[in-house]
Amino acid sequence: MWGWVVHCFKNYAVFKGRASRPEYWWFCFFNLLVGFVVTREAGDLRVPLGFFVWANQLIPSLAVTSRRLHDTGHSFGWGIAQLLTSAPIIALSFVNPRGFKGNPAALALGGVILLTSFVSICLIVLCCRKGDAGPNRYGDVAPVEPGR
Repeated sequence: MWGWVVHCFKNYAVFKGRASRPEYWWFCFFNLLVGFVVTREAGDLRVPLGFFVWANQLIPSLAVTSRRLHDTGHSFGWGIAQLLTSAPIIALSFVNPRGFKGNPAALALGGVILLTSFVSICLIVLCCRKGDAGPNRYGDVAPVEPGR
């Protein structure tokens, strides 16, 4: 597991090439684990430490997602679509939820949430798929061991 995490951080901003399923999912698990520890154990430092962790994991997460999609023969457009559809939800998370009660914007927000959910499910399915067996337009076969 740690070998894949180190591999992802060594390829911090490498959006070209391909990533295997273990590389992608072990890095996702690491991010989930770190996020859980920070939100559970950080106390008063939860928000600033959480932002610091998020900021440091954003680029490598996007990069490994790009490489994983390339391994299945898809472009990073799916990752961009998820970012674009989830941006309004993230922005609206800072708004008082009582401000939406009886407001037509609430219906629009519901539509954005449905669209984000659809794109996220598609992204998960694409990342779960087995990679192309041979070289594809994005490069040679993804490494099967960390550091290669």
